[in-house]
Amino acid sequence: MPCNINPNNVDSNYPIAGQDNDSQGFRDNFTNIKANFAFAKTEIEDLQKNSILKSALLGSTLNNDLNNAILYRARLKSNTSSFNNLGTKSGIVTVSFLDSNIQKITITNSVTLVLADFPSGEGIYASLRLWISVSSGTNRLVLPNSVAYGLNNIQNYNSQTKTIEFSELGNHMFEFSTVDGGTNFWITKIA
Repeated sequence: MPCNINPNNVDSNYPIAGQDNDSQGFRDNFTNIKANFAFAKTEIEDLQKNSILKSALLGSTLNNDLNNAILYRARLKSNTSSFNNLGTKSGIVTVSFLDSNIQKITITNSVTLVLADFPSGEGIYASLRLWISVSSGTNRLVLPNSVAYGLNNIQNYNSQTKTIEFSELGNHMFEFSTVDGGTNFWITKIA
């Protein structure tokens, strides 16, 4: 948005001291001042709505949702990712992309995984790392049908049941990535 505030349309030399001044000059100055205030209000509100902020503005909550806007030539240093520990789970477990890019589940028995809320749109790649902590050898992770690629490289994957059976106790890290909003996922064993 271009800046519409025009400081030059206010006559700072008006009124002229020691003489009778035409009231039209006062009206013109006041009209231009009022118009500049209206422009300033609109431009400030636009900045408040569209700027990336370090902290919340007075009377508001911080919301830096960029809505898939593209950032060009960004140089990141010491950046981090959020982490979400879903705790101990069994049964159907939904893992939402909106909660974090790195999440952990401690599984007991079998877990049927649901991957949700991945962004969609032309040219968008999204990935989520899922840390699975296994405490017994009978634990299984049932993958959604949308996990279609990379399965041949997953140890102890059963294609008939779409299940990963954990023969080793401990921690396992998988990455799920998609370029079509979660219609199809690629799975990679990270650790």
